[in-house]
Amino acid sequence: MTDRPTIVLVHGMWHGGWAWERVASLLEADGYPCVRVTLPGKDRAPGDPTFRGHCDHLVRVLADIPGDLVLVSHSYSGALLTEVGDAPGVRALVYLSAFCLEPGESVASVNDAEAGSQAGKDDIRQVGDYLVIDPDTARHAFYHDCTPSDAASAAARLTPEHADARTAVVSRAAWRTVPAHFVVCTLDRACTPEVQRKMAARVGSVSELESSHSPMLSMPGAVADTIVKVATEHAS
Repeated sequence: MTDRPTIVLVHGMWHGGWAWERVASLLEADGYPCVRVTLPGKDRAPGDPTFRGHCDHLVRVLADIPGDLVLVSHSYSGALLTEVGDAPGVRALVYLSAFCLEPGESVASVNDAEAGSQAGKDDIRQVGDYLVIDPDTARHAFYHDCTPSDAASAAARLTPEHADARTAVVSRAAWRTVPAHFVVCTLDRACTPEVQRKMAARVGSVSELESSHSPMLSMPGAVADTIVKVATEHAS
């Protein structure tokens, strides 16, 4: 089918488009074109590495894709979808353990408001303008249900993230006007299930996966199935 929406997959802090490879392969095999976005950042993609720069980058990517779109965010990139996810052609938003924020909130203000995160302000280091997460911390906080080899490989690919990405405040809430679905990861150690459920209540459409913070690596089939379900429900 040629009328299926393009699935735009946006990664979280420290990651890259590579994190979506398995999910994208499954979706493409099912006939869904995919775009794996890699946001600007050190050792990643050229451009402005701040939250505003990421928003502008995503808007440019979306403008170049014809037809209907379903945007899928993981973790930090939920803030981007919140800010600019009502771009032309967008039919639905998916928040995979992602920051579905209210105007005035930031990733830091929401994730640090409650104890329990193992990838919070006390678990990361700032080096100059950038935030760094150590591989051992990442393996424990992000990938604890992945195979040891997958966890080690992913942790080794992480790159520094500009500190502004974590503290920048959103000014809009695209999920108020674009249909949105939230996937709660119930074993998440980075964004706790309690914090996720508070954000999920904002959009109303919710499902759960018994997974770590990174189900796109540990259970890509379940993630792909969820995306297809959302895309089907909101087909134009």
